[in-house]
Amino acid sequence: MHLHKFADMAHFDEVVIGGTLPKTEFYRDYFKKLHPAQFLNSEIRIPVYEVTYSYLTVRRNYRVGRKYMFLRVEHEDIMMEVEMALMDWVNDLNREKPYRKIFNVQILEIKPIVYARFFIGL
Repeated sequence: MHLHKFADMAHFDEVVIGGTLPKTEFYRDYFKKLHPAQFLNSEIRIPVYEVTYSYLTVRRNYRVGRKYMFLRVEHEDIMMEVEMALMDWVNDLNREKPYRKIFNVQILEIKPIVYARFFIGL
């Protein structure tokens, strides 16, 4: 992927004391002025995990489902990060579609399935 295309597709938040500030337009222009040779690395690697989970429907039917998750960084607390993301999804689903609520959600398996890679250059 060309560096200009990356800059057009990405959203940028500048790191500041106490958090981040949105600076997309500034950094889009900034990266377009750089040459790819100015970067020490040209690969972005994103781990993708498959999460298998079980749940009960409103009618108390047992189901098994699968979701996929892009991980920002691989670390020891993957289980906790996946569980938080899954429970956020469940809460949103139950709030938006009360007639399709799901209950007793349990993670059965979390496994890495692939690494997505982007090469940024000329």
